[in-house]
Amino acid sequence: MSRHTGRRVAVTVLSAAALWSPTAQAAAVADSPRPVVETLPEQEVRVAVAAARTPGAVNLARSNLGISAGQSAALRVEDRGTVVHHLDPAFAERGGRLPLAVPGYVAVTAHAGDGRAVTLQVARVVPAGGGGPRWTAVAAAQDATEAGLARRLEGNEVLFEDQGPRGREWYALDDRTLRPLAESRGRSGPPETVTIASYTEALRERAASAGPAVPPALADRPHRSGDRPWFLVGVAAVVAAGGFAALRHRRGRADRHR
Repeated sequence: MSRHTGRRVAVTVLSAAALWSPTAQAAAVADSPRPVVETLPEQEVRVAVAAARTPGAVNLARSNLGISAGQSAALRVEDRGTVVHHLDPAFAERGGRLPLAVPGYVAVTAHAGDGRAVTLQVARVVPAGGGGPRWTAVAAAQDATEAGLARRLEGNEVLFEDQGPRGREWYALDDRTLRPLAESRGRSGPPETVTIASYTEALRERAASAGPAVPPALADRPHRSGDRPWFLVGVAAVVAAGGFAALRHRRGRADRHR
């Protein structure tokens, strides 16, 4: 390795480490002009909800509930959706620079005549034939998890889904803190609110000790073949991939239920 190349690699490694330091993360939260959460415009939410009412989406929900195509059964799709936020894939590459959370999908609940609920997960997908991204129902799960959690949000909080070391966890996220919405497995006592700076430090520690990343599934929520969404990327996978990218120039089942 030449002296110039060696110096460049050393500078890259030191820069990545500095950007992921607690001090740098706290400064990013305090000084960045960008918001912690990238919100989805209300017009886009309405378009996503409309996509959940299309024949294809309704058939996906019916299939998840085990209702055959020829079977007559009422299915009522709600007229509002819950935006679920995920960790921004580029967050690690920016060294903890905001935004931290971006919209992942819009959850729309549908109710069968027998009382069962199913959640349609609607995301922006590029059509197989090409063209711009369109809101499409890509998954369905037999419960109303997102709608139930959304009722517990306060003020400017948004629903944030995290794939952590204890499995899938749900938070109420605002521009300063993450407030756990359910007790996690392996944790005793009431869930504690954490600051954005503490959360980014936990991400750094998780990335440092992470092994080969495996894309997570949607855990215990009943899914049928083809129902699993491609876009639910775990935080560990994102951070590991982001850390690897930073060093160069600087994606089973997990527990989703309470």
